[in-house]
Amino acid sequence: MKIIAGGLGTIACAALLCAGLPAFGQTVVTVDFTGGYSTTFDNSSGDFGAGVYTATINGGKSPGIICDDFNDEVTSGEVWKAKAYQASSLASGNIGGTLFGKTIGLTGYAEVATLVSMMFGNTPNSYGGITGITQSELASAIWYITTPGGINGLDAKAKLLVAAVELSFNGNVSKATTYLATLTNLWILTPDPLTGVGSGEPQEMWTEGLSFPEGGAGFMFLLLAGGACFGAMFLKYRSQHGSGEIA
Repeated sequence: MKIIAGGLGTIACAALLCAGLPAFGQTVVTVDFTGGYSTTFDNSSGDFGAGVYTATINGGKSPGIICDDFNDEVTSGEVWKAKAYQASSLASGNIGGTLFGKTIGLTGYAEVATLVSMMFGNTPNSYGGITGITQSELASAIWYITTPGGINGLDAKAKLLVAAVELSFNGNVSKATTYLATLTNLWILTPDPLTGVGSGEPQEMWTEGLSFPEGGAGFMFLLLAGGACFGAMFLKYRSQHGSGEIA
């Protein structure tokens, strides 16, 4: 019975390993910016395409992509590789792999995710008593949060929006993590390889509704979990067998 119980316990641990690995892993996707955007934002530096950009991901139709990076650029027809992080999987163990994780952390990404979700239309365009928020104001608020020192050109409503969303999380990592865990349909597309803000790499983007067929990645997770399972069972057997001989 000890061997069976030990084996079941090991299998349970392996199952947890299998479930846990995808949460901290990423899937590399191909992003193709096809040139469209839903609004513009302008300040003293110029006019910028903003809102929801048109794009395909892995060659397939997507609901579009939203940029959170004011200091890099993409051009129509540009194609690049990105690591896709499911927003609900963001945690202290992987947030550093995103473009701004080391500067704005989990609370900053929760703030951005709130605004991105509004831009995709998942929530009404009102927040904290602020109504009639435009996509341009959402975009500029996102860029303000991710840019050290902020950006200029925000209108009064966008400034109120930044203040309201920052106050909502107020630096509370636990609250931010709990909120992010609900966003199973939201994904962050971080350029791969990642060279840093302002380096000329493509922008970090957000999208919705990614799904990946089970295949090579899933098989690898199962293989690793199976290896852990059988390795632990073998060590358990060796330990029990050795104890029997000594007795």
